[in-house]
Amino acid sequence: MRYLTGGLLAMMLMLSVLTGCATKHAVVLVADPDGHVGKAEVITEGGAQRLEKARDVTHLAGKSAPPSPVATADPKYIETTFGEALGVEPLPSEKFTLLFETGGAALAAESQSAIADIVAAIKRRGAISVRISGHSDSVGSIQINDAISLERATRVKDLLVADGVDSSIVEVSSHGKGNPLILVPDGVAEPRNRRVEVIAR
Repeated sequence: MRYLTGGLLAMMLMLSVLTGCATKHAVVLVADPDGHVGKAEVITEGGAQRLEKARDVTHLAGKSAPPSPVATADPKYIETTFGEALGVEPLPSEKFTLLFETGGAALAAESQSAIADIVAAIKRRGAISVRISGHSDSVGSIQINDAISLERATRVKDLLVADGVDSSIVEVSSHGKGNPLILVPDGVAEPRNRRVEVIAR
């Protein structure tokens, strides 16, 4: 049997129950921690069912039997049956955006307090990975903006490490002006593109 996802990622739970000689499975579609619900298609040799809403469930009696018609799983059933698995589900990544003054690695006034928030999030979630990507606006050459973007990302890494973040979990990259947040013509100084993005996992 196969489980296919369509569109955005789907979070599914599956339970196998042995009954006599046959193994029965229950496949339940649940919402991601952020509330998003994907879609999934459960396929056996006997047929297919699409799970499209949170708590949609189908049961399987074997690879040649068709999946049962889709029903709605009771929340108590999900908690009782899958509570332990849901309890160890990793937290979704947290993303932060810091803005910079033009032409260098000086944090803009509105972003100067963000370092403490990022450090707190990294420690609270026990992050195992922190990705820092530097960006620039489109004023100046590619070479200059690559260098400025790297300088900004490295500056944020240094600030995080100085506040206790383990440097071995931090990865720095530079995107220059090649990945703008706001699309503008080349040479336009869009301040929202002068940024560093931090993703803590």
